[in-house]
Amino acid sequence: MTNFPDSWRAWRVRRRNRPGDSQPTSSDQAHTQVLETSASTAQEAYAELMKQRIAPLLRANGLIGSGGRFSLKSETHWALLGFQKSAYSDRSEVRFTVNLLVVRRDEWDELKAHAPHYGPNPTPTITYPAPVRHTRIGQLAEDPADKWWRIFPDQDLDLLMSDLRGDLLGSALPWMRQQIATATQ
Repeated sequence: MTNFPDSWRAWRVRRRNRPGDSQPTSSDQAHTQVLETSASTAQEAYAELMKQRIAPLLRANGLIGSGGRFSLKSETHWALLGFQKSAYSDRSEVRFTVNLLVVRRDEWDELKAHAPHYGPNPTPTITYPAPVRHTRIGQLAEDPADKWWRIFPDQDLDLLMSDLRGDLLGSALPWMRQQIATATQ
């Protein structure tokens, strides 16, 4: 049997908001960053956030993509940013994080020649061996830690978006650009 940390167990058995509940519990609010949405489920709120706020922000900063997978335009590198939802997300709560991956295209071609099951293109949510460089957004913080955001139905998402924007523009994109710059020198 797999041993899970106590923090995971506490999160897994937490009180969840169910349809008809008015607001997240006070303990949930203490850990939640909040954005106003008209969505009736957390999945709808996540989709709305992705389509109306995150995708335009990333496109305005030089990335292309949609559906939670974005890339920096580069002839020489795969530079990918991917959103990952928790497997335990449901209609009352969606948890998500951001994965980053950078690898030179010629290095990727060499890697997949030895491991064809990797497929034609890398995926930011999969961990590959060197020379692929990957990290999660929380590892780029001053105090590195795995970082997940939480979304609830009818939530004010401005605070969440402010925090996410700061991490994307202040840490993730600079890390990706720096990886490209150091790999081409």
